[in-house]
Amino acid sequence: MKAQKAAAGVLAFCMAYSPSAVQLTRASAAEEALTAITVDTVVADGNGVFTAAVYLSQLPDTGLCAAEFAVAYDTAALSITDVKLLYDTGAQNAEDFAKLEQPVFSYENRDGMLWVRWGTGLMNADYWLKEEQAFFTVSGTLSENMPAGTRTELRLVPAAGETAQAEIAAGYVDADGKAHYCKTSVTHGAVWKPIDETGATMYGDLNLDGQRTVSDAVMMHRALAEELALSVAGYANADCEFDGLLTIADVMLLLRYLSSERPDAAVLGARRGS
Repeated sequence: MKAQKAAAGVLAFCMAYSPSAVQLTRASAAEEALTAITVDTVVADGNGVFTAAVYLSQLPDTGLCAAEFAVAYDTAALSITDVKLLYDTGAQNAEDFAKLEQPVFSYENRDGMLWVRWGTGLMNADYWLKEEQAFFTVSGTLSENMPAGTRTELRLVPAAGETAQAEIAAGYVDADGKAHYCKTSVTHGAVWKPIDETGATMYGDLNLDGQRTVSDAVMMHRALAEELALSVAGYANADCEFDGLLTIADVMLLLRYLSSERPDAAVLGARRGS
């Protein structure tokens, strides 16, 4: 167990706030797997309160015994008040039983960076991160000064920050004690401040990317055909006539906006107050 713990410790050490160490290890080890990390794009409630989930996907067959990264955010736009682990592999209970005396999941929130680390010294891969699911949530509150209908990013970045040498670290240790690092792709998220009580953020913007495009019109057609389920905010944004219904009239209004040489955003949500 001590030898296995030491092997996992090497991986954890390379992930600990040392971009150069991660680079050196990556340069000499084959990158055999890919890990994807995604953070939600969500809409805050009327009081500015939000909860966004961070997801894992495309995990290696072995699973991950360690991962470390940060969620970067604008402290002038929001504050993070709580972090909750959702993916319980049982590693913490097993480590407590084995008296390994280390937190499997830990985080630190400072200066617009939420540092997150998950790591276990257990070599039984049954306790590693293997499932494609929600990893943890971050909750907080938007600033009162943030204008309605705007958003602020939640960016997934290396623990060392967004520097030229830094990389998000994730990997596993094989039976021979060799550390394997995964290529990591990320999808950033955001928190929107709604424009009204329906939770809408921008009429016509169904995918919440801050733009009105043909992709949104396609999503609206698919939703009407019951081929696609929209999020609550996506449905609110699809109601371009602001009549509480999603109909072909909403599609036509969005297409008219998109095809206009001088689009007027006021035509979207034009029946507000009616």
